[in-house]
Amino acid sequence: MFVFQKIKERGDMKKLTLLLFLVLTTVSINAQVTKLFESFETSVPPVGWRSINVATNGTVIWNRVTAPLIASFGTLPAKHGSAVAFINYEAPAGEDWLVSPRINGIVAGDSVVFWLVKQFSDGPYPYDSLLVRVSTTDSLQASFTQYVGKVCVHCIPVGAPEIIWRRYSFPLTAWAGQDIFLSFIHKDSDGHGMVLDSIAVFGNAATGIVQDPNAVPTRFELHQNYPNPFNPVTKIQFDIPKTGFTTLKVYDATGSEVSTLVSDNLVTGKYTVDFDASNLSSGIYYYRLESNGLIKTNKMSLVK
Repeated sequence: MFVFQKIKERGDMKKLTLLLFLVLTTVSINAQVTKLFESFETSVPPVGWRSINVATNGTVIWNRVTAPLIASFGTLPAKHGSAVAFINYEAPAGEDWLVSPRINGIVAGDSVVFWLVKQFSDGPYPYDSLLVRVSTTDSLQASFTQYVGKVCVHCIPVGAPEIIWRRYSFPLTAWAGQDIFLSFIHKDSDGHGMVLDSIAVFGNAATGIVQDPNAVPTRFELHQNYPNPFNPVTKIQFDIPKTGFTTLKVYDATGSEVSTLVSDNLVTGKYTVDFDASNLSSGIYYYRLESNGLIKTNKMSLVK
């Protein structure tokens, strides 16, 4: 049985307090490693980045906007700092590129994470997209032949009355062992513009957190991982009914933290995280979700 439960059942509050202190001060063996972080505080494009306009009118490009954001985005603050990267809606078939500098040493489990706000809350607009692509050679447009992910801007979500920050994450494991460049491409159909902030590439035991854009949960929930037992990767789903700082951590049977899968401010939604336990031994593990003062813990079994 999980050591937290044992201690609580015995009523030994002194030992519980000591154990909690040790867990909270333990350095995770899978501590997050940030390989890129950009919040556009100084310029757009930032130093080392490129901004490219491929459009019929040739005038719309990514630019820097300080918070509070312009009227079509409401009065939102920046996600990090005080500035964001903004692209206005473009002529049909227009493309506006924001290209990162070289990101060295991608490994299995790395992810690209960013926050996005769409322009306008709703309307009869064509389906604009944000495309994320990879180049393993250089930052020239022709080299971005590999696809990472896509966000349908108008679809987040259709009919939404509010404009909010939404977090997106795509795994980069397919490029493990390589250096890469990332491009963020506003693919326009004469519909929506968008705002980007807090673009990061990081490594962790989580291979990516994905939000279901159509789900609006009404209760705090931590679902049973699947598959279970697992070897070595499993999926963990959880529901956050209220925006707030959220953590999802994994502990071994002694109560020692072995991984932090989520540590971020998440908006209301249903999320899925892939947990890779390749570097852990067979045994029972516990995953603990905490958000807005609510806590839930479930058990999972790693069998190698």
